This record gives sequence, C-alpha cells and structure tokens, in this order.
Amino acid sequence: MKKYILVLCVICAFKGLGNRISSAYEALSVYDYFKAKALFYSSLSKYPSEAGYGLATIYSRSDNPFSNIDSAAKYIARSAKTFKDTARLSGYFISPANIAALSRAISLKGFRQHARHNTECDLNYFLEQFWFSSDSLLRKALWMRDSISLKRYSSSLSSDSMQVFLRAYPESELYARARKNFEDFQYAEQTKDLSAASYKHFILNYPNNPNAADAEKRLFQLTVRLHSADSLYAFITRYSALSRTEAWRMLYSMAVTKASDSELSAFLQKYPDYPYRNEIEKEIEWSKQVVYVLKGTNDRYGYVDTSGTWVIRPLFDDASAFHEGYAGVCRNDSCFFINKSGEKISAFFAEETYDYVNGIAIVKKQNRYYLINRSGQLISKAFEDISPASDKLFVARQNGLYGAMNDKAETVIPFVYKKLGTFRNGYAYYFSDQYGLVSTGNQTLQARWDWISEIDTNNLVIVKKGMLFGLMDLSESLLLHPEFDYISHCSGQIYLVVKNELYGFYDAGGKCYISGLVYDYNKAFDNAYYTNGKQFKLIEDDEVALMDANGRISIPFGTYTDVFFAKDDVIRIQKGKKYGYVDRKLKAITAADYEKASDFENNTAIVSKAGTVQLINRSGKPLFSLKDGSIERQDGPVCKITINGLSGLLSDSGEVLLPPEFTELEPVGHQLWSGIKDGSLYLYKIARKQLIPVKP
Repeated sequence: MKKYILVLCVICAFKGLGNRISSAYEALSVYDYFKAKALFYSSLSKYPSEAGYGLATIYSRSDNPFSNIDSAAKYIARSAKTFKDTARLSGYFISPANIAALSRAISLKGFRQHARHNTECDLNYFLEQFWFSSDSLLRKALWMRDSISLKRYSSSLSSDSMQVFLRAYPESELYARARKNFEDFQYAEQTKDLSAASYKHFILNYPNNPNAADAEKRLFQLTVRLHSADSLYAFITRYSALSRTEAWRMLYSMAVTKASDSELSAFLQKYPDYPYRNEIEKEIEWSKQVVYVLKGTNDRYGYVDTSGTWVIRPLFDDASAFHEGYAGVCRNDSCFFINKSGEKISAFFAEETYDYVNGIAIVKKQNRYYLINRSGQLISKAFEDISPASDKLFVARQNGLYGAMNDKAETVIPFVYKKLGTFRNGYAYYFSDQYGLVSTGNQTLQARWDWISEIDTNNLVIVKKGMLFGLMDLSESLLLHPEFDYISHCSGQIYLVVKNELYGFYDAGGKCYISGLVYDYNKAFDNAYYTNGKQFKLIEDDEVALMDANGRISIPFGTYTDVFFAKDDVIRIQKGKKYGYVDRKLKAITAADYEKASDFENNTAIVSKAGTVQLINRSGKPLFSLKDGSIERQDGPVCKITINGLSGLLSDSGEVLLPPEFTELEPVGHQLWSGIKDGSLYLYKIARKQLIPVKP
C-alpha cells in the first residue's frame, strides 16, 4: 500500500510541474510577462529547454519591461543545448527548427546592438555570448573585430604591434594583410635612412621578408648611381639573381662605349664570367664588318656588305647607318635598335631613335625624350626635349624650362632657364629675363644682354643690346662694343661687321679691322659670298673688287660684274650675265660666255650654254658634254649625269663610269653607289669600277 502511495505522489508532483510550464506558456500567450517569467524561472531545473525557450522569447521582445537581448541569448543557448523532445504548449511549438529560428532572430538583434558601436570590446562580447549565431554572421563579426584591431595596431606603424595582432588572431581572415603590414613595417624600420648599408643589413638579416627583393632592387639602384663597373660587379657576385641580369647589362653599358674591337676584348678579359659572352664575341666579329644602308626594290631598307650581299634583309620602313655597333630602324610606326645580325638589342620600342654616341642614345617615346644605354635600358627620366650632347652635356627641357645633364643623367645645370644654348668650349648662353653665359660647371655670368649667339670656334659670342650688336669673349671682355647694326662670324677669326648699311671685316685674332666699314651691304647674300676667310669681296656702287688679308686689292673695282673666290687656283668671274674663268694673274682661261658655271673642284668645273652642259678642265677644255641633260657634282671624284630621267656616273676626268641607264642612282658609302636598272638592284664600286648585282 505504501508503494502505491509513493508512485501516486510522484505522478502528482510531475503533473504539478507540467501544469506550471503549461501555465507559463498560457501566461505568455496572453502577454502576462510577469507571471510567465516567474513560472519559467521556477521550471528551469526540470524543463530547461522549454523554460529557456520561453525566457528567450520574453527577453528578445521589446514590448515588455524585461527586454534584454543578452539574456535572450543566454536562454536560447540553454534551450538549444538541453532540447530533448518536441512540445506544443499554448500555441508555442518548441522544436529544433523554432529554436533555430529564434536563435537567428536573437543573433541578428544582438549583432545590431553590439556592432553599432564598432568597438573590439562589443564585438568580442557578441562573439562570446552569441556563439550560436550563423557562420556568416560570426564571420562578419570576426572580420569587423579584426579590422578594428588591425587598424589600431597598424596605426603605430610598428612591427612589434603587428606581431601582437598576429599572435592574438592567428586564424583571422585578415592575417595575411596583417602579415604584410608586419613585413612592410619591419622593412621600413630597418631601412629608414635609405642607405646602401641598411639595405645590405636587411637583405642579410631578413632574407624571408618578401621586401628583401625590393631592398635588393634599391641597393642595385644606389649602386648604379656610383657609376662604377667594379661596384656593379661586386653587387652581382654577392646578391641573388633578382637584379643580376639588369646589373650585368648595366655593367656592360658602363664599361663599353665605342664598342671597338679592343674595348670589347678588354671587357671580356676583365669579366670572364659575363653571362652573355657569346653576344660580345659576335660584336667583336661584327666590328670588322662594313655594312651599308640600302633601299631595296620593295622600297624598304636593309643592309648590304661590299660584296652586294644582304646582311640584313630589306624589312624596314626607315633605317640609319650603324654607329658603335647598333643602328636605329623603324617598322610599322615603331623604332628600335638592332645589331649587325638584325636582332633587336632589347625589348624597348620608341617613336624616334637617334644614333649612339659614346654609348648613349636619345629616344622619343610617347612624345617624351629619354637617354638609353647600350643595353636599351632607360638611364634618364622623361623630358620634353633633349638635344645631342655637346661638351659632354645634354641640354634638355623639363616643365617648360631648360637645364643640362651629363652622360649619367645627373643634373649639372639646373632646370631654371627659359632658353639654354648648346655648350661649346665650356660655355652656353642662357636666357631668364635677359641673356647671359653659363659654364659647364654651372658658373653663371651676368645676364645683361638682349640676345647672345652660340659660342663660336674662337670662344667668342655676338651680343645684342637694344638693336645694336657687339662682340665679346667668355670673360665678358668686349672686343667690339654694341654699336653695330649687324655682326656675323664668317670664317676662322674673321667677322662681318655692318653699320649704317655699310660693311667691313674685323679680325678677332689680331683685334683689328681688315677694312673700314665703307662698303655697300646687301643682306640678301650670305657670309660665304663676302669672304672665304682669306679673300674679301668689296662692293661699291654695284661694282665689285677682291682684296686679300693684307688689304691688297687683287681685282680692282670695275673689272668684272662679279668675282668669286679662287678654287684650285682658278677664279670664276661674271661679265654681264655670263660667266667665265681667269687664273690668279687674271689671264683668261675661258671666255665669259657661259650661262651657268660652278667653281672648280678636283680641277674640273661644270658649265652650260645653249642647252649643253659640260665638264671642263683647268684649261677650259670640255671633258664631257651632254645635250638637254644635267651634270651634278657629288662628294668624291665623281659627277652624276642625268638625261631623259635616267642617271649615270662620270669621273672627274670625263670618263663615263656608268652610262645613264639607271632609274635610281644614289650614294651608299665612301666610293660606293647603288642603282636600279631594269628592276634589278646593283652596287657600283668607284675605286674598282665594278658593278655588281645585289644578291637576293
């Protein structure tokens, strides 16, 4: 009997507790939060999942005085953890799905509350108390927390601070970013003085830091600035291959300028481990080979040797002669340099190229100018213009102002001038508000002129003040004060001087006038008309005389309409509109009956009359005559003859070297011509009188 009583008591107790949880949900269903909360708390020990769900519901709502999202998180977590069986109580269905749904709602509300302050503390609290949130929400909270933390630690720019972050959050999605910050801060700390020594120290002590590559690159750049091939070689032998190729190329360009056979051989002897030795050996072989630019029958340019064999096929739209082993060529609007095998020396392309001089070339790319070395590496920054080197300086323009740099691209003359002339004999003119002189050592002379000429071969400049000209040396001493209408350098130490439309000649060497300023000046004639430096033409009242440097009149006024300076001891004269020749004693060599006549050169002259052109000797004897054609003197002892659109070559002795059968005939090199005949291309060697076909 006692046993049954005990069982009945247990059943009644359980039924009473069940009634309590049911009563709690009934109170919750009618929004009696005070009663529901009390009943849920009293049921927690026996029904933790059901009571926890109820409490989480109350705390998650905002329509009661108990609203507290942190408490909601606490009890929904307890409900989920202790859930055993599904239950339905007063319209509330307690199941895994509903617990998960309420968890999501509580998580979102908790995230909004704790994330809005955007602090590490709040986000850490959310991560700890709302651990049941979805993976995406937890990742978002983690990312926000880590971002705030990373920003805080990064603000110190300290590698030690970043180390703290890395140790605290080893699994953070921002770990890689933090690691990079750490490595960058470490690099900055160790190389803050940007010195070669600090870069060397960093490379040695932090080889696993990715910035070691940058340190090596910067060390290479500092080494290049030393402009020492030996320093570059030391760099190459000590450091990794990251910059080795570039360093070797730069070393080669520093050590080799003219690319002569001896210079190239000396380079290989000094640097036997040069990795591109075969290229140098080829250059040595090519240095002995003479090639010429030649336009093929396809109107494109290539290169031939003296045997008429194409060394480089005619593939280029334009091409220049080889200088220091390289030539600039253009194809399809791109220009680049090639060696004598026709290979590009680098991957560099430009819009224009200029010849190599002392191992440096000027190139134009994207409307900007640069200096490049023999390896095709840019050694200067971009400029608006660069002039060819003179006195070992390149005059350039930057931001509209002029300055000058040396062959190492180092600024020697600051870029402060509105104009800057070509350096000659150690000086150039400059212009700011007025003109002055500046030396290659950047020593400036006072700017006090309205204009200054380029420095001439006598180390003199012509200066201008107002509208008047003078002559000055480089120490600013005036040989001629600015009181002349015009001054021009003629030849040697002779200057043409004009005042009041009258001219004379001044000898700067003797610092004296050769003649007075009494002759009629005509600005239509150039300086070569007035003097050749030894003889002087004088004009008075439309009459002409010839005077020597001693002031002696060799041909008096009124003798001829015009007289020209002697060449080959023969003087060309003009009478009326006809020309002829006399010797130095004024004895006639030919009558003055030519309509056109040239000065003598190589003991021959070209004359024409009545439609016939002739080559005559110093006795006036015709060596060759051509009716209705032309004879043009060329460089070297030959003339080009043309008739009916076809051309040939004539020697100075009047011998026909090539009959006029060529549609095109042009000089290619010293005593070498190219011609096209019947669609075929030929080379003609003047010295051997040999015409050879260009081999396909």
